[in-house]
Amino acid sequence: MTGIILMIIGILTLMVGVYLYRSSKNDVNVKENINVKENVNVKEDVNVKENVNVKENVNVKENVNVKEDVNVKEDDNELEKAIEMAIADGILTDNERNIIKKIALKKGLNFDQVIKDAEKQMAELEIDSETELIDYRKKKGSDFEKFIVLKFNKKYFKIKEWAGDKYVDGTYAETTLQPDLLLEFNFRTNKYDFYVECKWRNNLYKNGVIIAKTDKFNRYVDFEKSRKIPVFIAIGVGGKANLPEKLYIVPLREIDKGFIHISQLKKYEKEVESDFFYDYKTQILK
Repeated sequence: MTGIILMIIGILTLMVGVYLYRSSKNDVNVKENINVKENVNVKEDVNVKENVNVKENVNVKENVNVKEDVNVKEDDNELEKAIEMAIADGILTDNERNIIKKIALKKGLNFDQVIKDAEKQMAELEIDSETELIDYRKKKGSDFEKFIVLKFNKKYFKIKEWAGDKYVDGTYAETTLQPDLLLEFNFRTNKYDFYVECKWRNNLYKNGVIIAKTDKFNRYVDFEKSRKIPVFIAIGVGGKANLPEKLYIVPLREIDKGFIHISQLKKYEKEVESDFFYDYKTQILK
């Protein structure tokens, strides 16, 4: 009897053991399936994120390329527009040449060739109206001369000569070889003559101003010595010819060449709004 009971207990124990074994195996499979699914989801998320990043990188690169293309196009147009504006009136001014040179150098182009091409375009356009009627440099020079003349109070100053730059085939009028203005200062019963040469420059060149080339500068010096009449150089810089930003009055006898550095010019600076005064004792115009 006891043997039968032990046999039954053994069978029951075996059945319980088999049941527990199968249950634990199912749990492991479920857990593994969950882990696999989670890994798959993580991998899918990573792939999605990578795809998004790739797309964003592509967009960024495309935007950069678009921006670079726009900049290149703008740079090309910048030079073209500068040339078009320069040749529009048939005159290539010094300021326009400087602008074209700056753009050409920035783009690594040959400045001389660019200017030749611009002059060729200008010639092909056959622009003659403004070119024939208005000489740019003479107009600016004339505007500055008028500005200077108006600085002399008519009560004390008289314009005796106003020279012009008229010539043909190298033949000059006598007054062309002398400074622009001959003025007379009247003080009480005395009269004092002096000359003024007018020079307006759009901007400084190498931190200074070129008054004249060596031969012309020497002519001014010889002229002052032969006539024994003081000569002054009125220099306008910046702004407009009829209203310069800076004004300087330089006695010719105090300089020895046709180029004046800005450090020296500052000594002779004058307020643009003020009229001129002539000190006949020291022979200084200020």
